[in-house]
Amino acid sequence: MSDESRANRLRSRRRAAKERVQTVDPDEETEPADNSQPAEPSKLEDESTSGSVKEEQVGTYMYLPQSQKKELERVYTVAKAQYEYEFDEDFEKNRHFFPLLIQYGIETLDGASAEEINDLLDDL
Repeated sequence: MSDESRANRLRSRRRAAKERVQTVDPDEETEPADNSQPAEPSKLEDESTSGSVKEEQVGTYMYLPQSQKKELERVYTVAKAQYEYEFDEDFEKNRHFFPLLIQYGIETLDGASAEEINDLLDDL
């Protein structure tokens, strides 16, 4: 059994479960669980971030030296704390941090000469 077919089956099950939850029989009477006021949608929840990152983006695996992994975690933790404090919004690693990291890394390497790339590798 391939991982891709397994992933597709899981996605199909999740999609079907969401549809079952969203489909409500209008003739069926339901009682609220409690008498509290209905929750207002959080400003942190918008249409673009309400779904699963796994369904919206492509998973990519990479191997890093331990020192880079440690630095990556440190930078993420600091950026997350600062961003969430400043904007009172979630800063997710897979949804926000990794795409930023890759985009700005791509911009640094895009158009770099072989010599410049060699110099960057030497700096590692």
